[in-house]
Amino acid sequence: MELCFIGGGHVLKGELDDVFEELSKKIKPSANIVVVPFATEVSKYDGWMESLEQIFSNFSNATLKLLHEDLSRSEMISMINHSDALYLVGGKPEKLLQIIEEKELASSIRSYPGLLIGYSAGALAFCEDCILTKDDDYPESLVIKGLGLVDFSMEVHYNEASDEELFALSTDRSIYALPDGSAIFYKDGEIHKTVNDVISFQEKKKSIV
Repeated sequence: MELCFIGGGHVLKGELDDVFEELSKKIKPSANIVVVPFATEVSKYDGWMESLEQIFSNFSNATLKLLHEDLSRSEMISMINHSDALYLVGGKPEKLLQIIEEKELASSIRSYPGLLIGYSAGALAFCEDCILTKDDDYPESLVIKGLGLVDFSMEVHYNEASDEELFALSTDRSIYALPDGSAIFYKDGEIHKTVNDVISFQEKKKSIV
């Protein structure tokens, strides 16, 4: 299993060009990519697919399929098992994790042999502790149980206004903060590639990775 954590950014405005250039080295020709949209509303599924189809059209014969929540569990697991990469979109991580739990997909994701790509909420969900810092959607910081694929946590759409919260949260866990346009590639138990700025918070100390 290889993981890609994407902090955010607008695909069609070129803000993720560097990230997708790196992804193009990881995804084999004629890859079957399954999009997991559970973090967002059903009404937004088409918009996500249109954006991703446009960016992945630059990859060599890659095909995208949507893991719609109306599918049965067996249909979902079959799609996952026959894919080369999973792309978990942004939105609300608690919604994403709830549907993964309801559909009993966690074990399939944890044992997935291919490339797991998490954008924003998708990146948060990969972690042991899924942290949600204060913003318009969350009046207070929250920590919820994630999928536990890694033992560190993430902050997505990072800006320095979150530093005080991240210092406090970093007493119990390591946190990597990703501004829009930044990403981490993780494999074999370690970070082996970063794209653009990545900031580390550990034991109330902040540093550049």
